[in-house]
Amino acid sequence: MRASSFPLLATAALCLLAPLTTRAENPAQPFDRLDVGLYGAANANRNQFHSYWDAGYAGAVDFVTPFYVGRASLLVRVGTNDAIPNAATAGFTSVFGALGWRVGRSLVEDVRADIGLHVGFTEWIFDSEAKSAVRYELELVTEASVRADYEFAARWHAIAEASYQFTFTYHRIEMVYVSFGLARSFGAPGWVRGVFQ
Repeated sequence: MRASSFPLLATAALCLLAPLTTRAENPAQPFDRLDVGLYGAANANRNQFHSYWDAGYAGAVDFVTPFYVGRASLLVRVGTNDAIPNAATAGFTSVFGALGWRVGRSLVEDVRADIGLHVGFTEWIFDSEAKSAVRYELELVTEASVRADYEFAARWHAIAEASYQFTFTYHRIEMVYVSFGLARSFGAPGWVRGVFQ
């Protein structure tokens, strides 16, 4: 579980941020709407982690709102990780929660591309303390993502996303996820904007 690719990914993301922010579409008012998305996610890479666990499918929900620059995001993803047969460990459920920031621009009518960065924590809930030695484990996580957003109907969006997750355990864990889902835009009441502003 090498961390060598993380600095390269971070550098590439920073290089992309500059043109995206300077060429972004006309910004909305901060907090004037809330996009709520539901997604299915699948793990798409293999490394040392998978010698012990089979990362199953995951479900995610996110809440995205226009920010002063870009868009602010809250992401929660829940997934199962079954222990490989004969592995001296227990399976676990992962609960990942993070705050993030996205920036992007329209590519063509009704289609936009975003890149984003989330920072948060993942809680691992092990199936058996006897095999894992612990029942719960909390770890710091960062996640970078690239997203395509197609508004196929008024306020409805089809979303496709690829994300790279880096977990700061003793042996660093790198996971790649591919997600597909739907999001719905809601107008935010004035009092909600007032609270955040």
